[in-house]
Amino acid sequence: MCADFRQVLKIETRAEHERVDMLMSSIDLATVDGFGRFLSIHQSCFRYIRDRVTVESDAWHGLDEMVRRIGADLAILGGAETICVGSIVRKPDRLAVDYVVEGSRLGSKVLRNRWLAASDPTVRRACAYFSFAPVPGRWRRICDQLSNVPVHSERAKAIIHDTKMLFALFHATACAPAAQWPRSAELA
Repeated sequence: MCADFRQVLKIETRAEHERVDMLMSSIDLATVDGFGRFLSIHQSCFRYIRDRVTVESDAWHGLDEMVRRIGADLAILGGAETICVGSIVRKPDRLAVDYVVEGSRLGSKVLRNRWLAASDPTVRRACAYFSFAPVPGRWRRICDQLSNVPVHSERAKAIIHDTKMLFALFHATACAPAAQWPRSAELA
Protein backbone atom coordinates (compact mmCIF):
# COMPACT_ATOMS: atom_id res chain seq x y z
CA MET A 1 0.00 0.00 0.00
CA CYS A 2 1.23 3.47 -0.84
CA ALA A 3 2.20 5.65 2.13
CA ASP A 4 1.59 8.97 0.36
CA PHE A 5 -2.09 9.91 0.31
CA ARG A 6 -1.67 12.03 -2.82
CA GLN A 7 -0.66 8.87 -4.71
CA VAL A 8 -3.49 6.89 -3.11
CA LEU A 9 -5.99 9.54 -4.19
CA LYS A 10 -4.67 9.47 -7.74
CA ILE A 11 -4.92 5.67 -7.87
CA GLU A 12 -8.35 5.49 -6.20
CA THR A 13 -9.91 8.10 -8.52
CA ARG A 14 -8.10 7.18 -11.74
CA ALA A 15 -11.12 5.56 -13.43
CA GLU A 16 -13.43 8.51 -12.69
CA HIS A 17 -10.77 11.00 -13.77
CA GLU A 18 -10.05 9.19 -17.03
CA ARG A 19 -13.77 8.94 -17.80
CA VAL A 20 -14.16 12.72 -17.51
CA ASP A 21 -10.91 13.39 -19.41
CA MET A 22 -12.09 11.20 -22.29
CA LEU A 23 -15.37 13.08 -22.52
CA MET A 24 -13.74 16.51 -22.41
CA SER A 25 -11.03 15.51 -24.88
CA SER A 26 -13.68 14.37 -27.37
CA ILE A 27 -15.14 17.87 -27.63
CA ASP A 28 -13.97 19.95 -30.60
CA LEU A 29 -12.70 23.18 -29.03
CA ALA A 30 -12.07 24.76 -32.43
CA THR A 31 -15.77 25.19 -33.22
CA VAL A 32 -18.32 27.52 -31.67
CA ASP A 33 -20.63 24.64 -30.76
CA GLY A 34 -17.87 22.46 -29.32
CA PHE A 35 -16.15 25.20 -27.38
CA GLY A 36 -19.51 26.48 -26.14
CA ARG A 37 -20.42 23.00 -24.93
CA PHE A 38 -17.07 22.61 -23.15
CA LEU A 39 -17.40 25.99 -21.46
CA SER A 40 -21.04 25.58 -20.48
CA ILE A 41 -20.34 22.22 -18.82
CA HIS A 42 -17.46 23.73 -16.87
CA GLN A 43 -19.36 26.86 -15.90
CA SER A 44 -22.31 24.86 -14.66
CA CYS A 45 -20.16 22.49 -12.59
CA PHE A 46 -17.83 25.20 -11.29
CA ARG A 47 -20.79 27.36 -10.24
CA TYR A 48 -22.46 24.39 -8.55
CA ILE A 49 -19.26 23.54 -6.65
CA ARG A 50 -18.54 27.19 -5.81
CA ASP A 51 -21.95 27.50 -4.19
CA ARG A 52 -21.11 24.56 -1.90
CA VAL A 53 -17.67 25.58 -0.61
CA THR A 54 -16.76 28.07 2.09
CA VAL A 55 -17.27 31.61 0.80
CA GLU A 56 -14.04 33.60 0.53
CA SER A 57 -11.83 30.48 0.62
CA ASP A 58 -9.09 30.04 -2.00
CA ALA A 59 -11.26 27.47 -3.77
CA TRP A 60 -14.26 29.84 -3.78
CA HIS A 61 -12.20 32.72 -5.26
CA GLY A 62 -10.73 30.51 -7.97
CA LEU A 63 -14.10 29.04 -8.87
CA ASP A 64 -15.76 32.46 -8.85
CA GLU A 65 -13.13 33.86 -11.23
CA MET A 66 -13.50 30.89 -13.58
CA VAL A 67 -17.29 31.20 -13.58
CA ARG A 68 -16.95 34.91 -14.41
CA ARG A 69 -14.44 34.28 -17.21
CA ILE A 70 -16.46 31.45 -18.71
CA GLY A 71 -19.56 33.66 -18.62
CA ALA A 72 -17.70 36.29 -20.65
CA ASP A 73 -16.65 33.67 -23.19
CA LEU A 74 -20.16 32.24 -23.45
CA ALA A 75 -21.48 35.75 -24.11
CA ILE A 76 -19.09 36.02 -27.06
CA LEU A 77 -20.11 32.59 -28.35
CA GLY A 78 -23.78 33.47 -28.00
CA GLY A 79 -24.95 30.67 -25.79
CA ALA A 80 -26.14 29.79 -22.35
CA GLU A 81 -24.88 27.64 -19.53
CA THR A 82 -25.80 23.96 -19.35
CA ILE A 83 -27.89 22.92 -16.39
CA CYS A 84 -25.87 20.91 -13.89
CA VAL A 85 -27.57 17.53 -13.59
CA GLY A 86 -25.42 15.97 -10.90
CA SER A 87 -25.81 16.56 -7.23
CA ILE A 88 -23.56 16.85 -4.25
CA VAL A 89 -25.15 15.47 -1.11
CA ARG A 90 -22.79 17.19 1.30
CA LYS A 91 -20.23 19.96 1.41
CA PRO A 92 -17.11 18.47 -0.21
CA ASP A 93 -13.77 18.46 1.56
CA ARG A 94 -11.76 21.48 0.43
CA LEU A 95 -8.82 19.31 -0.64
CA ALA A 96 -11.10 17.29 -2.93
CA VAL A 97 -12.32 20.53 -4.47
CA ASP A 98 -8.78 21.87 -4.80
CA TYR A 99 -7.56 18.61 -6.35
CA VAL A 100 -10.30 18.53 -9.00
CA VAL A 101 -10.41 22.26 -9.76
CA GLU A 102 -6.66 22.94 -9.81
CA GLY A 103 -6.12 19.69 -11.67
CA SER A 104 -8.58 20.89 -14.30
CA ARG A 105 -6.60 24.12 -14.60
CA LEU A 106 -3.49 22.07 -15.37
CA GLY A 107 -5.45 19.99 -17.87
CA SER A 108 -6.65 23.19 -19.51
CA LYS A 109 -3.05 23.93 -20.50
CA VAL A 110 -3.15 20.87 -22.76
CA LEU A 111 -6.61 21.66 -24.14
CA ARG A 112 -5.60 25.28 -24.72
CA ASN A 113 -3.38 24.17 -27.61
CA ARG A 114 -6.39 22.63 -29.35
CA TRP A 115 -8.33 25.86 -28.82
CA LEU A 116 -5.41 27.87 -30.24
CA ALA A 117 -5.72 25.87 -33.47
CA ALA A 118 -9.20 27.30 -34.05
CA SER A 119 -9.57 29.31 -37.24
CA ASP A 120 -13.03 30.62 -36.29
CA PRO A 121 -12.57 34.24 -35.14
CA THR A 122 -15.51 33.99 -32.73
CA VAL A 123 -13.90 31.03 -30.97
CA ARG A 124 -10.56 32.88 -30.78
CA ARG A 125 -12.22 36.00 -29.29
CA ALA A 126 -13.63 33.85 -26.48
CA CYS A 127 -10.28 33.78 -24.67
CA ALA A 128 -11.00 34.63 -21.03
CA TYR A 129 -11.04 31.04 -19.71
CA PHE A 130 -7.89 29.88 -21.44
CA SER A 131 -6.02 33.07 -20.54
CA PHE A 132 -6.61 32.48 -16.82
CA ALA A 133 -3.30 31.11 -15.59
CA PRO A 134 -3.08 28.83 -12.56
CA VAL A 135 -1.80 30.51 -9.38
CA PRO A 136 1.95 29.80 -9.22
CA GLY A 137 2.78 27.22 -6.57
CA ARG A 138 -0.85 26.42 -5.76
CA TRP A 139 -0.80 22.91 -7.27
CA ARG A 140 2.41 22.13 -5.36
CA ARG A 141 0.81 23.33 -2.09
CA ILE A 142 -2.26 21.16 -2.72
CA CYS A 143 -0.06 18.15 -3.43
CA ASP A 144 1.91 18.78 -0.23
CA GLN A 145 -1.30 19.09 1.80
CA LEU A 146 -2.63 15.85 0.30
CA SER A 147 0.64 14.10 1.07
CA ASN A 148 0.23 15.09 4.73
CA VAL A 149 -3.18 13.43 5.07
CA PRO A 150 -2.84 10.09 6.92
CA VAL A 151 -3.64 7.36 4.37
CA HIS A 152 -6.00 5.36 6.61
CA SER A 153 -7.77 8.32 8.20
CA GLU A 154 -11.45 9.20 8.00
CA ARG A 155 -10.47 12.37 6.20
CA ALA A 156 -8.64 10.35 3.54
CA LYS A 157 -11.81 8.31 2.97
CA ALA A 158 -13.86 11.50 2.74
CA ILE A 159 -11.48 13.11 0.24
CA ILE A 160 -11.56 10.03 -1.99
CA HIS A 161 -15.36 9.92 -1.81
CA ASP A 162 -15.72 13.65 -2.50
CA THR A 163 -13.24 13.60 -5.38
CA LYS A 164 -15.19 10.78 -7.02
CA MET A 165 -18.39 12.72 -6.37
CA LEU A 166 -16.96 15.80 -8.12
CA PHE A 167 -15.79 13.80 -11.14
CA ALA A 168 -19.26 12.21 -11.29
CA LEU A 169 -20.81 15.69 -11.30
CA PHE A 170 -18.79 16.64 -14.40
CA HIS A 171 -19.52 13.33 -16.09
CA ALA A 172 -23.28 13.47 -15.47
CA THR A 173 -23.48 17.07 -16.66
CA ALA A 174 -21.42 16.39 -19.79
CA CYS A 175 -23.54 13.33 -20.68
CA ALA A 176 -26.89 15.05 -20.22
CA PRO A 177 -28.85 15.84 -23.39
CA ALA A 178 -28.86 19.50 -22.35
CA ALA A 179 -25.06 19.48 -22.55
CA GLN A 180 -25.32 19.56 -26.32
CA TRP A 181 -25.16 23.30 -25.73
CA PRO A 182 -28.22 25.10 -26.95
CA ARG A 183 -27.16 28.11 -28.96
CA SER A 184 -29.21 31.27 -28.97
CA ALA A 185 -31.89 31.63 -31.66
CA GLU A 186 -29.98 34.45 -33.35
CA LEU A 187 -27.02 32.20 -34.08
CA ALA A 188 -28.88 29.01 -34.97
